[in-house]
Amino acid sequence: MERDNMWKKVGSFALLASFFLFGVLLLSSVSWACEAGFVDTLNIKVIDHKYRPIEDAKVTVTYQKDRTTGKGYVTTNPQYTGADGKVEETIRNSEVFEDRVECGVTITAEYDGVVVEREIEAQSHSAELQLRFEEAYLLNLKVVDRYGSPIAGTQIRVNEMYRNTSSSGFVAIIVNKGDVDVAVPYLSGVISEEIQVEEDTTYTLQARVYPLNLQVVDDQGDPLVADIIVEDEEYEGSEVEIEEIALQSPYVKVVYGSLEKTPEIDLASETDYIVSFDLTPPEITNVEVERDEDELRIRFFVYDHGAYATGADLDETTVSYTVGGVTEYAVPYVESGSYIVDMPVPDENSLLRFTITTYDMEGNMQTVNGQYLVTPGEEEEEDGEPIEEEETGEGGQPPTGAEDNTLFIVIGAVVVLVLAYAVWSYIRGLTEEE
Repeated sequence: MERDNMWKKVGSFALLASFFLFGVLLLSSVSWACEAGFVDTLNIKVIDHKYRPIEDAKVTVTYQKDRTTGKGYVTTNPQYTGADGKVEETIRNSEVFEDRVECGVTITAEYDGVVVEREIEAQSHSAELQLRFEEAYLLNLKVVDRYGSPIAGTQIRVNEMYRNTSSSGFVAIIVNKGDVDVAVPYLSGVISEEIQVEEDTTYTLQARVYPLNLQVVDDQGDPLVADIIVEDEEYEGSEVEIEEIALQSPYVKVVYGSLEKTPEIDLASETDYIVSFDLTPPEITNVEVERDEDELRIRFFVYDHGAYATGADLDETTVSYTVGGVTEYAVPYVESGSYIVDMPVPDENSLLRFTITTYDMEGNMQTVNGQYLVTPGEEEEEDGEPIEEEETGEGGQPPTGAEDNTLFIVIGAVVVLVLAYAVWSYIRGLTEEE
């Protein structure tokens, strides 16, 4: 009986010891999966959705250096995958205390604007660590000139990556899904095209050339001698004709004196362009001052003549007027093609001085000055009936010939009579002497 109890106690103790040992091993595997001061060599491979190697992917590894000295986590210098898609990176932990070691490691791969990460445990991972770009596809690109002949041995740009064409004009490159921007140097320009990639794609890019005819004129259509820049070429004159340019939208700048323009060019839709400089200010005409009972109105027209005139700028057209030393500013509005400014009627016998300023769309300015004498709005005859307001000429002054001439007629008649009498007296005196 005692022996049975003893064996039961031994069995219970062994069972408890087993559980304790299992717990210790479990905690050890969770807390200390790697050793203090571990050294781990990582064999990393970057692949596309079909497990094909990706070349020139940037790879970095982030891991714990140590905790005791405060170095914390560090990131390795970037490495770039070769044609086999592989890099090798050795990481070295310098922590001396086992319970302060952190085994988490982050591998980061960046390619064609996309980033992929993978988390592993140091000293506890597969021999080859693969990072897969799930939406990376193969673009087979053939580059030919306008006659269909391959453009061989030239460096092309695919997004932000560069590759050289083979002797047959081919380039094979893995890209991520989406719009892919391809640029190929050709003649004096660059062929650019956007290719939509949703899967493995084969595409032929053929160079296109366009003619460009550009003229420089003023607002009247007369030619102007200017400096004309097309991409890297400079010309001087009023016209440039280029038979072949390998760009659909070449950079063009035209400089005339201190003025310059950069027209938007799309040779696929238009090959003839006219660049005009508006050199003539607009014209202000038909200036009138109108009056009703309690309001004055300045009315005028603005014309910007010329086949290539840019037109008047209403927002920059202003009228300033001064009455009694006080100056006001107003922005006109448009009515039936004329520009109008309304203002209260000033006091009678006040002199209104005004300046109209206008610009065209290229900043050429024109001004016109005027004045208007504010006369009484109504005058009464002896019987009290109103008479019409006196008509005024330009600037509000009475028109020529509007004054009373009776006094001048009387004076003229008297002068004639006096002269006639003098002549008669002289003749009479001569007669008496004879």
